[in-house]
Amino acid sequence: MKKVYHLLAGLSLAYSGLALAVEPIKPESVGLSSMRLGRLSQVIDQHIEQKKIAGAVTLVARKGKIAYLRPSGLADIDKPMQADTIFRIVSMTKPLTSTAIMLLYEQGKLLPSDPVAKYIPEFQNQKVLEMNPKGSEFPYKLVPVKRDVTIHDLLTHTSGLLYLASTGWFPNDKREQVVSFYREAGITDGFCRPDETIGEMVKRLAKLPLYAQPGEEWEYGLSADVLGYLVEVVSGMKFDQFVQTQIFDPLKMQDSHFYIPESKISRLSADWSSDWHGSLERVTGPLIDGDLALCPNDAYATSGKYLSGGASVLSTAYDYYRFAQMLLNKGELDGVRLLSRKTVELMTATNHIGEHDATLLHSHGWKFGLGFAIQEDRSHNVDSGDVGVFEWAGYYSTRFSVNPKEQTITIFLSQTSPFGAHFGLWDKVTAVSTSAIAD
Repeated sequence: MKKVYHLLAGLSLAYSGLALAVEPIKPESVGLSSMRLGRLSQVIDQHIEQKKIAGAVTLVARKGKIAYLRPSGLADIDKPMQADTIFRIVSMTKPLTSTAIMLLYEQGKLLPSDPVAKYIPEFQNQKVLEMNPKGSEFPYKLVPVKRDVTIHDLLTHTSGLLYLASTGWFPNDKREQVVSFYREAGITDGFCRPDETIGEMVKRLAKLPLYAQPGEEWEYGLSADVLGYLVEVVSGMKFDQFVQTQIFDPLKMQDSHFYIPESKISRLSADWSSDWHGSLERVTGPLIDGDLALCPNDAYATSGKYLSGGASVLSTAYDYYRFAQMLLNKGELDGVRLLSRKTVELMTATNHIGEHDATLLHSHGWKFGLGFAIQEDRSHNVDSGDVGVFEWAGYYSTRFSVNPKEQTITIFLSQTSPFGAHFGLWDKVTAVSTSAIAD
């Protein structure tokens, strides 16, 4: 972490020139402007030259065809980024986990309205933490839940579960008190893979106080990890096995894994730390920032027990495009139907959080479906395009967006911490790619 690695300008700005796994089509054939998409390359290369990121793979598709797929900069020291470079997609795992749950829903094995305790008994008789007035003998009290946490609450992040890192995102005394219980119980956010199963952690988590009454607040947290364990309980399969056989294999996502095969380690991007002001370092060990613990080197593991529903998957731009295209196609890809049209609409086109805002990544106007943020009001945010856009991101600077109205998909994969450092770049990527629509 101490040594600053200076990027080689020539490598940083040069297109790799290597054969792509998929050759992009002429943008004009799907109503995109080649000239305007060229601006996307300029924007990304400028950020590489300024050492705000080391490299990236960017993909733009429209009407079911990839029109732009470009590796830029470095994947590692002296190693150019490639179109098939593998990335830690972390929270972009969550839409995959939601899809796994909805597959079980379509099979009649669960309902979103089901109490989680029906499948995981440890979720029975939960308590919610409430702060007492300042000066009280005790700083807080525990009150019973008004109703049980449901699968729907987990899918929409309204379960009352938190991330430990949320104390830095939205600090307050109540959040800090809840997180203190997490610390004492050995709960982690999933960025560092512990030597235990996800089920073991979830069972401890279920016994801890909730931050809010189920369904009453949108709070980004460990809900997807609970969903991952729920998949195991309901399906009778390990979570990674279920996702492999039910999602990765049907969609031919051949480079998506929970633990990377040894033969593919050389394709994994390094992680970089940026201060967003010209200082860029290759991360060689754990990063600790308050309650946030990042262990990017855990991604080099070829096996392990911990299968996080919120943060475990490694993937490529092309693989994730296939998943996103399936959703844009309302559940079908290349003749394989994974989900029904009505299920996809329920997941991606329906606001499930009422008047709450999903404000972690966005300004006001964004709501939440079943695993995705959904743009409902453009008056607060004009960068991401039309009402109905759905998207999500990952902490190591990965993000995807789907615009059903324009039939576009934009994917940006980098490996740069902290997450907030790439916000401005993503806004430029979406602005430029949207402006490339020429019909």
